[in-house]
Amino acid sequence: MKIKIGFSQPRNKFLPVFSWLIRLIEGTKYSHVYLQWDSEFAESTITYHAAGHSVHFLGLNLFKESVKPIHEFELTISQDQYKELLHYCFENSGTDYGIKQIFGIAIVKIAGLFGKKISNPFSDGDKSQVCSELVGYVLSEILNRELELDLDIAGPKDIFKFLKRSEIQQLK
Repeated sequence: MKIKIGFSQPRNKFLPVFSWLIRLIEGTKYSHVYLQWDSEFAESTITYHAAGHSVHFLGLNLFKESVKPIHEFELTISQDQYKELLHYCFENSGTDYGIKQIFGIAIVKIAGLFGKKISNPFSDGDKSQVCSELVGYVLSEILNRELELDLDIAGPKDIFKFLKRSEIQQLK
């Protein structure tokens, strides 16, 4: 079984200010990270991410309309990991999007520019999630990868750098 971890920016969105700010702070062409896989049983491509107001699934047609992939990595996972991934996704679907946490990540990154090391003042555990936290959790807890990242302050760029360092197959 293969899954993709993708990095993207919005497509067909009028004034994507939030994406622009994330890209500016991260210094990247992407502002978002998502999980995607082909379900043989459902005969469908499934995307799972934290965006908008919640953690949720996104069908392929809506994905193609609203997401512009910039980079994609592909990982092979076992059947047990796939089962655990599905369980995690179903159990956490509908969790609030961590909008306050995003602002906390920005505060932490800006403080870092001035040599200050602080924790995310808006971290709330698993009550809400942002895209990088969601993908980071899947990588560390389900796929057993040692991220060595604080997921309360990690952004998409941190996940990207981890995947590059891990020499995981990059498709795009």
